[in-house]
Amino acid sequence: MQVKHIKALSIKQIYAERIIAGTKKIELRKRPIGIELGDLILLYETNPDSVIRGGFIADKTISLSPPRMWNQYHHIMGVDKEFYDIYFENCEFAYGTLIRQSFSFPALPLKQIQKLCSGFVPPQATINWRKNWYVQAEWLDALNKGRNELMQENRLGEQLNLLIF
Repeated sequence: MQVKHIKALSIKQIYAERIIAGTKKIELRKRPIGIELGDLILLYETNPDSVIRGGFIADKTISLSPPRMWNQYHHIMGVDKEFYDIYFENCEFAYGTLIRQSFSFPALPLKQIQKLCSGFVPPQATINWRKNWYVQAEWLDALNKGRNELMQENRLGEQLNLLIF
């Protein structure tokens, strides 16, 4: 099963809801967190809900100074200026992953995730989904659709498995 391009991202519920609704189209962080073009990012909503019920296909990640990031992308950030300024205070760079397409999925609460995924610990930022962990069919559908669209646009190359003899 191909889970190489599935990651879980720790996020507050309000921002997960905005991503799923399409009003937040860029995910901001203070440092790079290993999200790559075409990855399926599962939104792990932190306390009190502790659940995965949505995600997105990652587009490109950009880094700019916080003032430039705000000037260019504030209309799709889903945060207000006061929050933004406090969050990026004393940061040289702001990192933003553009959201290509968002999805809602059947809810998977933390207790169920831990039963289905041995060793799952809620991420501090992001974690790679392990090969032996449970994967909802809807996740694979979203991942395959997103990656196929990026390949058709020549933005993502097909991954070939080469055998060396």
